[in-house]
Amino acid sequence: MNKSNSLISIDIMRALAALGVFYYHQHIGKILAAYTHLNWLINTDNFGATYAVPLFFLVSGYCIHLSNIKYLKIKQELPLKEYFKRRLLRIYPAYLAALVFSIAVNYITSNSKLPDATDVWVHVLLLQGFTVTYFNTINVVLWTISVEMAFYILYPAFYYIRLHYKISRAMIFALLVSTCSIGYFWTKSPLNYPQMFCAFNIWFAWCCGALLAERNAFSTKILKSPVYLLLYGAIAVGMLILNNFPDTRLATIKYQLVILLWAIPLTWLIDREHWFKRNNSFALKIILSIGLSSYSLYLFHDPLILLKNYLVHLILPVSFQPAGMLLGILIIPVITWLSYIYIEKPFLTKKTTKLAEN
Repeated sequence: MNKSNSLISIDIMRALAALGVFYYHQHIGKILAAYTHLNWLINTDNFGATYAVPLFFLVSGYCIHLSNIKYLKIKQELPLKEYFKRRLLRIYPAYLAALVFSIAVNYITSNSKLPDATDVWVHVLLLQGFTVTYFNTINVVLWTISVEMAFYILYPAFYYIRLHYKISRAMIFALLVSTCSIGYFWTKSPLNYPQMFCAFNIWFAWCCGALLAERNAFSTKILKSPVYLLLYGAIAVGMLILNNFPDTRLATIKYQLVILLWAIPLTWLIDREHWFKRNNSFALKIILSIGLSSYSLYLFHDPLILLKNYLVHLILPVSFQPAGMLLGILIIPVITWLSYIYIEKPFLTKKTTKLAEN
């Protein structure tokens, strides 16, 4: 979406998700607990560990479908060539830059994640999320990008059913796909990460983001009906119950529930879009900047943390290292903002120009 019709609420959610993952991988909760002796702060790391990536997935489903509502309104088939071109330009350039940077940092720091040729090619082809050996070898977050790309490949089937039938039929189809996938993996225990986070397992929850986009575009009041509130309550209760069972097979269901748990907060924020557009505070501008650069922050933060830790211990005396660590934590979002400006944005501009020409 271009700047004139982008949603501030979506950028806020993106910022929340990216900062949550960054906070967790930097162990900021653990650091704060050590310096304040407030042990409960350690638990704040759990947000990024459990809830941040599911939020990204729900927002992704929302945005992808929202960007194609214009075709639904005129009952047009999804232009597949243009669709995949846009998705590739949005995801791959920054992803490839992050991959190269991650490999370089691993070599500079002599990290244990040093990749072999197969590992590199698996990541270049976005297959790491489907392999046990290379699931999170080079950069701990890159597995999610391969899953995300799988969602993009599946989406045209969802769109086709929605175009020719109803949104309810498309959601039933997505539910059947996820149910069959979870049923297949139910026969295998314990599950490894590629099995737990298989794109087919969680596709229904991703499509629920598309459902929210459509309801917000065509019939906002439906989302406030008692039926939706009851479903949301059932989701919350179901997740609390599943938390008591460590079975990895149940994790496939729990992960969908965690994604769906974000439905109400997302809807609540979108309902306040007009208020955000009237708000011109400095704090909101900072949040929106992080939201715009959230993809770069997500991709680059792991190698940047590794490089920061390496340089601080290599260069600074022990007495200055805590200050160096703090300064590094503050600098990383600035660096990833520059990544957004010089790596992501040129391709976004190119995409907008091409669409205008068409």
